[in-house]
Amino acid sequence: MNEGAFHAALREKPVDELTWQALADWLDDDGQPQRAELLRLTRRMLQTPVGQRGDLPDRYVELLRAGVRPVIVETVNSLGMRFALVPQGAFLMGSPPDEADRSDDERLHEVTITRPFWLGVFQVTQKQYQTVTGNNPSYFCAGGAGRNVVEGLDTADFPVERVSWQDAQDFLKAMAALPEEKSNRRRYRLPTEAEWEYACRAGTDVKYVFCPDFPSATLISSQANFDGNHAYGSYAKGPYLARTCRVGSYAPNPFGLYDVHGNVWEWCSDWYGSDYYRNSPKKDPQGPANGSGRVDRGGSWYNVGWRCRAAYRFRVAPADPSRDLGFRVAAVAHE
Repeated sequence: MNEGAFHAALREKPVDELTWQALADWLDDDGQPQRAELLRLTRRMLQTPVGQRGDLPDRYVELLRAGVRPVIVETVNSLGMRFALVPQGAFLMGSPPDEADRSDDERLHEVTITRPFWLGVFQVTQKQYQTVTGNNPSYFCAGGAGRNVVEGLDTADFPVERVSWQDAQDFLKAMAALPEEKSNRRRYRLPTEAEWEYACRAGTDVKYVFCPDFPSATLISSQANFDGNHAYGSYAKGPYLARTCRVGSYAPNPFGLYDVHGNVWEWCSDWYGSDYYRNSPKKDPQGPANGSGRVDRGGSWYNVGWRCRAAYRFRVAPADPSRDLGFRVAAVAHE
């Protein structure tokens, strides 16, 4: 038995706590006690109501700061698109009243994600989008309006942008219809706003989440692709690319997800509602029934740091594309 065998079992049945416990025991026997502790702690913490966690989050942060490598279960589809398994759990969505630069629509409230799901390790790339749809609408590509900015660069692994919400839906439908994806009955979708923030935070309550640079009180240009040139206050200035960049160029968060802060905004499935948090369901919220804009999360290369906060909410009309707006794919996990 090795770690890969446990991962294979968890890909088939991610809610099997006995397998998670057996993996932690195996890590102990394999001389990796801190990874075993981090795994047990993660499972225990996420399954405990936020107000009853005591010092569990402190120990979680301590282990991550020490460079302990989290257990991340991944799967890969026929396009080579990598997905990380996001476990079910509870978290505080929104921001506390004293968080700098917060907006009124970030009311702090507890949310539970009741089922694990798969989420793209990276934002959808230009190569992946073109493979599925036959075209590349991106501003930052050899045939795009921003071609002078990326002259001489291979943008195949840059995130696709200038895709509307409906374009993203069409991509998901077309990808699911590919022969191998169809035979495996894979179901693709955009993450809900709650799933996105939960996955971004990865068990934390800080504004910016990186691993191993964990956690971060401010955003600096070595951590994410954002506009550090127009920084102010506590945000230190740094190099500014003024464009997108290759996905995965910066450190991931503890769930193994890259670029959850910066590079391009990411479409979510929800309609935006400024007061939605006030009365939203405590379990698996799906967003308002209607609206004029769809939710976008994560900030982009074009934005200053505070717009890249985990809690920051943005919205765009679903028919509008933008050169700093892309998406990340979610998928249903077997139970």
